[in-house]
Amino acid sequence: MSGENNPGTPETEGQARKPFILERPLWRGIFNGVVLCLVMIGAQYQGWLGPNTTVTGEDVYRAVVYGLVFGAVMYVYTSWRVRRQGRAADAAAKAARESVESRLPPSNEK
Repeated sequence: MSGENNPGTPETEGQARKPFILERPLWRGIFNGVVLCLVMIGAQYQGWLGPNTTVTGEDVYRAVVYGLVFGAVMYVYTSWRVRRQGRAADAAAKAARESVESRLPPSNEK
């Protein structure tokens, strides 16, 4: 159908797709850190991490610190991945442009 909007592709040629909020490094780090923190607190409450099911202040503190560390690691990883993909896309575009230009006949314009 011609009226469908596919979010995975840009609507016009040459226009970059706006990344989903969790594809941005900062928000990915925050989201993953918060989720890890909540999962750790929930696991402690349910007794999945040990026999004691009471959640103490130390458990919450530990979960928050783990969440901050994991969020920071995910921020760094996502930033690196986005930069690497950008450089790879630029290199591929440059190689394609050079390949096309090498096949064109030389112009006599001066």
